[in-house]
Amino acid sequence: MAAVYKKALVMSNDNRKESTVGETVNLMSADAQRFNDVTNFIHLLWSCPLQIIISIVFLWIELGPSTLAGLAVMVLMVPVNGLLATKARKLQIENMKFKDKRLKIMNEMLNGIKILKLFAWEPSFQAQVEDIRGKELKVMRKFAYLTSVSTFIFTCAPALVSLATFAVFVGVSSDNILTPEKAFTSISLFNILRFPLAMLPMLIASIVQTTVSKKRLEKFLGGDDLDSDIVHHDTSFNTAVSISNGSFAWEKDSEPLLKNVSLDIKPGRLVAVVGAVGSGKSSLMSALLGEMYSPKGFVNIQGSLAFVPQQAWIQNATLRDNILFGSPYEDRRFQDVIEACALGPDLKLLSAGDLTEIGEKGINLSGGQKQRVSLARAAYSQADIFLLDDPLSAVDSHVGKHLFDKVIGPKGILQNKTRILVTHGVSFLPYVDEVVVLVNGQISEVGSYQSLRASKGAFSEFLDTYAKEQSNQTGSNEDVYQDTEDLDVIPENVDTQADYPPEDTVSFTLKRENSIRRSQRGNRSSFRLRKNSTLKPAEDAGETKKGQRLIEKETMETGQVKFSVYLQFLRAMGWGYTFWIFAIYFIQNVAFIGQNLWLSDWTNDAIVYQNETYPSWKRDTRVGVFGALGLAQGKCTFLL
Repeated sequence: MAAVYKKALVMSNDNRKESTVGETVNLMSADAQRFNDVTNFIHLLWSCPLQIIISIVFLWIELGPSTLAGLAVMVLMVPVNGLLATKARKLQIENMKFKDKRLKIMNEMLNGIKILKLFAWEPSFQAQVEDIRGKELKVMRKFAYLTSVSTFIFTCAPALVSLATFAVFVGVSSDNILTPEKAFTSISLFNILRFPLAMLPMLIASIVQTTVSKKRLEKFLGGDDLDSDIVHHDTSFNTAVSISNGSFAWEKDSEPLLKNVSLDIKPGRLVAVVGAVGSGKSSLMSALLGEMYSPKGFVNIQGSLAFVPQQAWIQNATLRDNILFGSPYEDRRFQDVIEACALGPDLKLLSAGDLTEIGEKGINLSGGQKQRVSLARAAYSQADIFLLDDPLSAVDSHVGKHLFDKVIGPKGILQNKTRILVTHGVSFLPYVDEVVVLVNGQISEVGSYQSLRASKGAFSEFLDTYAKEQSNQTGSNEDVYQDTEDLDVIPENVDTQADYPPEDTVSFTLKRENSIRRSQRGNRSSFRLRKNSTLKPAEDAGETKKGQRLIEKETMETGQVKFSVYLQFLRAMGWGYTFWIFAIYFIQNVAFIGQNLWLSDWTNDAIVYQNETYPSWKRDTRVGVFGALGLAQGKCTFLL
C-alpha cells in the first residue's frame, strides 16, 4: 500500500493518464489485500503435497497396489483443476475492470456531490452505478458458481479416492477382505488426505487472484516516473532560480508548451509572472517543480521550495496542523503568520480557534479562508524559494492588498526570501523587483515595471487588458460595501480594517447575525442565531470544546456476538433459504456419520465370512452404498 501511494506521488504524466483514480484506490485496497490473504495459504504450497505423499505411502503399506486407483483419481482431477483455475483467472480480470470503473464514478460523484445534488442528478448517477454494479455482480455470480463446482469436486475427492481404493482392493481378489485394522487405518489416512485436498481449491483461488493483482500492481509500479534530473541543485550558481534555454511539455512526445525559456532570479528578489490566460504561467511553476518533461535545457534551484497552488489543498486536520504541516510549533512565529495572513478574525469565528477540525477538502472553510490557510502554511515553512501561483485571486482586493503588504511584498514577512508570484493584479506590479511577461509559452519581456511600461510592448497590452477588469471589480466592490455599511457589518474605514475578509461567506454571515441580533433583541423567536460563545476564541487549548471535532471515533462492540445479530442475518437471507440451508447441512452430516457407520459394519464382514467365500453381491452393495454416501456429502456441499 505504501509503495502504491509513493508511486502515485512521483508517476509521470503519461503514466498518470493511463491510471484512473478508481484503479489506484483498488490497487491500495483490493489488490494489496490479496497478498495479505495469500499469506494464510502460502505454506500449503509445500505442506499439502507433503501430506498427500506421506498418506499415499502409508496407504500403500496397508492396501498395497490398490492405492494406485485412488492416486489415479487424484491425477485425473489435475486437468479439471487447471481448467477451473484458468476460467477463474479470466473472471477475476473482468471483475477488477468493472470494480475500477465503479470506483472511478463513485469518486467523481463524491467529489462533485454538491453539483450533483443541486441539479438533482441522483437518479441518473444511481442508474449508472447500479448498471456497473449489476455487471460486476453477474461476473461475481459466475465466479461463485465456479467456486462451488471446485469445492464440490474437491469435497468428493476423499470419498472418491477411498471408494476407488476399497473397490479395487476387494475386487482384485476374493481373499482381500477389509479388516477393522486395514479399514480404519486407511480411513484415518484418507481423513488426513481430506484436509490438503479440501484446501487446494482455496489455495488455487487465492493464488489466481494474487496473480491477477500482481500483474496489475506490476503495470502500475513499473510505469515511468517523473525525471528527477530535470531540476538541478548546483551550488556554484549565483542565482536562486535559473532556467537555461529550457523547453517543457506535459507529455513526453507532445509539442513543448514552454519554448526557449531562459530566466535568472537572484536570491531575495520578488518576481511577478504575468501574461494572458493560457500563456503558460502555471506551467512555468510546474516546470520549476520538476513536474514537466524537458526535451532540452535545464533548471537549477538553490534552496528549499514552498508552493502555493491556485486551488488550496486542505487536509482533514485541525487548522493549526494544516498550517504547521509537520513543522514544530513555535507560538511567536505562528501568531505572526496568523496575523500576516489575516486569519485572526477567522479564528474568533471558529468554535475552537486554531484547534478546530477542518473537514475533508476544507468543507467548513470558505474559498478565501482556504487560500489564506494555504499561504500561511507556506509562510510558516521558512523555505528559501516561494512559488506563488496566483494566491490572491480567491480573495477580495482589500484582503489581497493586506496579504501583499504583510506577506509577499517588500515589507512582508517573506521580504528576505525569493518569491515568484503569478498574478493578474496589476496594482501589485509597481512594487515588485522584476516582471516576467509570458506570451504563448515564451518569455516576451523581463524587466522592472517602469522599463516595461515605457517599452510599449506586450506588457503594456497586458496592463490595458487587465486594468479595465480591475477597475470594474473595484467599482462593484465599493457598491457592496456601501450596501453593507447600513447593516453595521463592515466597519466604516474598510481600508484600515483589512483584517476583516469581506469575501468570506462565513465571516459575512456571522457579522450580519450580530447586527440583526442587536437590532431585534426583543423578538428572539424570529431568528435562530449562533450562540455568542462561538464568537470567542479558544481559551484553553488542552480542553476539547464543542465543535472542535467533526469526526468522532467509531464505537465497537466487544465480547461475544449477540444472538440478535445472527437473527438479523437469517431475516436478511429469508426464512425459506434458512430452512433449506439447515436441512442440507443436517443431511451432509448424516451422510458423513452414515459413511463411517457403514464402514464400521463393513469391517464386521471379515469376522462373519472368515472361513467362507465373500459373496459378490455383498461386496457390490458395500461399495455402492459407501460411494453413494460420499457423493451425497459432495452434493450437499455444492448446494450450500
